[in-house]
Amino acid sequence: MTDYLYGLSLATQTKNFLLSLGFGFIMGIFYDLFRIIRISISKGKIATVISDILYCVFLCFALMLFCLTVNEGEIRLYLLLGSLAGFFVYYFSLGVIIFSFSERLITIIKKIIKSIFNVISFPFRFIFGKLRKLFNNLSAKSRKNTKNIKNKSKFLLKVNKLLLYNLFVKVRHPSKREFDESEE
Repeated sequence: MTDYLYGLSLATQTKNFLLSLGFGFIMGIFYDLFRIIRISISKGKIATVISDILYCVFLCFALMLFCLTVNEGEIRLYLLLGSLAGFFVYYFSLGVIIFSFSERLITIIKKIIKSIFNVISFPFRFIFGKLRKLFNNLSAKSRKNTKNIKNKSKFLLKVNKLLLYNLFVKVRHPSKREFDESEE
């Protein structure tokens, strides 16, 4: 009866505590991932607050699933303390080393994201490039047609202007012709 505390044996509690240490360690790795993503996107205070809130929500959900899986949904203090201890073990040991190399990780992540974006956007860029070329050709042809129409319209306007002038003179000065004819 001394091996059990509230229905769990000491071996089960030790196993659960060691699992919670590992869980806390893994949550420390996820915290560094959140931190590296946040630093790569923005270094502002608002980005820090938002990423910390997202991490806390993620951590609470993961801790709930961990307690459901390991301890049948019972939240025990030693599980929370074990998770916290595992987090701090990671944060002050391996986390320091990873954060010192975070600039390299950020450049690698940016290159990976850029290459993924280039692969995803390639078909769209290809199609839009072909459409732009097609529209440029059409607009060049339309500019050429516009110039032709402009030149033809100038010519037609000049011809019409001469014709209009001739008609205007004939209509306006018929008496002058009569006068000239009468002198002969």
